[in-house]
Amino acid sequence: MTLRLFFARWGLFAICVLTAPAALAAEDDATWALLKQRGHVLLLRHSNAPGSTPEPYGINLRDCSIQRGLDDGGRAQARRIGDAFRKHGIKSVRLYSSQFCRALETAKLTDLGPVRELPALNQVFLADLGRLGEASAKVKAFMKALPAKQLTMLVSHVSNIQGITGVELSSGEIVVVHLDKTGDVAVDGRIKVP
Repeated sequence: MTLRLFFARWGLFAICVLTAPAALAAEDDATWALLKQRGHVLLLRHSNAPGSTPEPYGINLRDCSIQRGLDDGGRAQARRIGDAFRKHGIKSVRLYSSQFCRALETAKLTDLGPVRELPALNQVFLADLGRLGEASAKVKAFMKALPAKQLTMLVSHVSNIQGITGVELSSGEIVVVHLDKTGDVAVDGRIKVP
């Protein structure tokens, strides 16, 4: 490789690295702007809850001691999510949550409004296609009945959100969607709060 080619490649790399944060910030701003338009719904994967052992179906959802719970980082993450909404001029949303403790705690810690439980958002295993399809259909029907005038956030689990949107989220990440004319869920963007 010639010295000229080396510097040309290095220069192109440096330009990409230096302009990427600005492009991502513009994309984030555009996604946040969507939240002020009617008809968008947010699906939030609960904040960080360490562990990988899924709870079996039928457990007592009121007993948080037998469930994976948020750690201190997950609690801080949930608070940052609420702070990010307020920073963008959104002080409250209509909040619905899975009945699992980690989802309810995430929703409450955002401090964006009262939290209502929605059993259709309860964790379903990705491999359980029949149950996942049924839960996804219930959530989509619920979304169709939502009034468009107030922004709504649904707090759920990675498999449920993936079943509804086709998007796999990290803990504390949000996908912004709307229902298209056919009633299908259309993905408009993602928000990851640092």
